[in-house]
Amino acid sequence: MRPMFRVTVAALLIGACHDAAALRLDYTLELGILRSDNITLTPLEPIDETVLIPHLDFSLSEDGSAVQAAVTGVLEYRNYLEGTFGSEFRGTLNGNVNWNIVPERLAWTFSDNLGLYPVSLRDPDVPGNLQQTNVFTTGPTLRLRLSPTLQSQTEARYIDSYAEETGAFDSRRLGLAQRFRWELGATRQLTGNLEAQDIDFDDDLVARDYRRYAAYAGYTQTLSRFDLGASLGWSRLDFASGGDVSGPLARASVDWRTTERSTFGLAFAWQYSDAVSAIAEGGGAFDLGLGGVGIGGEAIGADVYRERRLEASYLFQGARFNLASTVHGGSFRYEQQAVVLAADRDEVGAGLNLGYLLRPLLTLGVTGEVLRRRYTEDDISDRDHRYGLYLTQQLSRHWRWRVDLSRNERHAGIGAESFDENAAYLRVAYTR
Repeated sequence: MRPMFRVTVAALLIGACHDAAALRLDYTLELGILRSDNITLTPLEPIDETVLIPHLDFSLSEDGSAVQAAVTGVLEYRNYLEGTFGSEFRGTLNGNVNWNIVPERLAWTFSDNLGLYPVSLRDPDVPGNLQQTNVFTTGPTLRLRLSPTLQSQTEARYIDSYAEETGAFDSRRLGLAQRFRWELGATRQLTGNLEAQDIDFDDDLVARDYRRYAAYAGYTQTLSRFDLGASLGWSRLDFASGGDVSGPLARASVDWRTTERSTFGLAFAWQYSDAVSAIAEGGGAFDLGLGGVGIGGEAIGADVYRERRLEASYLFQGARFNLASTVHGGSFRYEQQAVVLAADRDEVGAGLNLGYLLRPLLTLGVTGEVLRRRYTEDDISDRDHRYGLYLTQQLSRHWRWRVDLSRNERHAGIGAESFDENAAYLRVAYTR
């Protein structure tokens, strides 16, 4: 098995290249007990189960002149006390380490994205339908100052992807990129980008090797209350087995901080993508605050797809009231002709996390998430609903407790099973 935590090797560069005292490590240790009335998520003969869950959240950061790093991770052990499933480890990791070999000229980048994803989107998220995935990226970046306002940036990247169950996901990729950046002012930048990538899958029987080319222009503007980023261009994919596809590449994102407490966000994408690229970008499911290792919603496979996606979010942080919300929609159209791999679908979803401070250090909240996937091949739809209540109290600077009551429902179309689950989750946490 390929190493799943290779970013930790890169993180060791922090200690090797800089004073260890500059490191910042934060973590939360948690012990929880979960009670479910349908741990197998089945429509018939549900099984009650109690799960003991030791849990660790951590973040490691460094912002020195030689090394900049940001590594966050979640690790938990699930002990099914009544033996419905065997005990298991679950984990996620997102890490980026930048090593400045020659200041302002030559750097080496390490990045790792470890996630937990379903083997099949249509089956429930239980052991047997879950797998760890890993995308590791490394390579040099050369920067040259061509003029006071123009910089050249040349990148070479090696990308390795691995999934525990879906072998078609495993690949090795070599990428080159040439970028030019013009400083239009103190807050504005214009970029020109040329990218090429060669993708070689381990399993050539079910996956098609190909080369990806992209050319696009980008614009960014950063103000005190407003951030804008946009890219527009074209991409082309040439398949080793013959044939090619091409189409527009368009991305945009806006964050508008209307007040010190309110932020609106909007993001749009129209592009060719795949599971490896989506995971490397660090996308994840909406955080309901229910705890545990988050399970992603990406379909793990080899094939590329045409993606159109729109997301909107709103955050509010008040003295007693806080709100996080998101709405998203997208369409995914795969190029692979094999039906067993294709999962053409449209998705629409929304998430909500609302908390109210009942008294100092005691918070009552509600959470909710809805997701509808419509599979175009057979015109069938699956609808997932999850909602709940929570109560949490900060006992001291380091200690807190929390209890969640949640309900999980799936209303599935033909070919999949519907289910519902009620659960209670109690935990005690220590934060450094």
